[in-house]
Amino acid sequence: MSLMAVFIRRRRQTPIVVLLLALALPAHAETYRMDLIVFVNRYAAAEAGAPAQLPDLSGAILPDNPAALQAAGITLLPDSAFGMQSEWQRLRNSRQFEPIARLAWTQPDPPSARGPALRVRWGTPSPTGMTPVDGRVMLLIVNRYLTLDADLLYTAGNSSWRLDERRRMRRDELHHLDSAKLGILARVTKAN
Repeated sequence: MSLMAVFIRRRRQTPIVVLLLALALPAHAETYRMDLIVFVNRYAAAEAGAPAQLPDLSGAILPDNPAALQAAGITLLPDSAFGMQSEWQRLRNSRQFEPIARLAWTQPDPPSARGPALRVRWGTPSPTGMTPVDGRVMLLIVNRYLTLDADLLYTAGNSSWRLDERRRMRRDELHHLDSAKLGILARVTKAN
């Protein structure tokens, strides 16, 4: 085979090789930022509570576990970087609502099913070890839509109320999830 024939043959194969290499490269992962406030409705309608049954907390990562957060690809943001200060302040100034917890984190390429969950706990534990608010939140992508999956339990006295909701979220919009006594304000944005 002549040198010219080898050159022509290799030139024809070059686009195929480039295409195969491009397909082998991982897709560019998007990183999202979630800001979230958990609050209690002090004057909610007198809806009867349910028996206390903790949400499924298997695999939920406590915010003070840096190794587990890093392994899950979650970066907690410091309180000074919290992106919903004005919403937090409005809830604090309200007579009806009491903001009790806030979280902000970034997460690359959220999964479509059971992904890393963040544990949300607030309040002084009772003798049984339960805190007034306990549960988990996770950011997913379900059918190409950003989705917040929240399962929290609020216990006051002998009554409990559960917030168990999966909500499709639009980027850069404020979203509200609630149950009779417990609520969440959340905003997801594309991280820079």
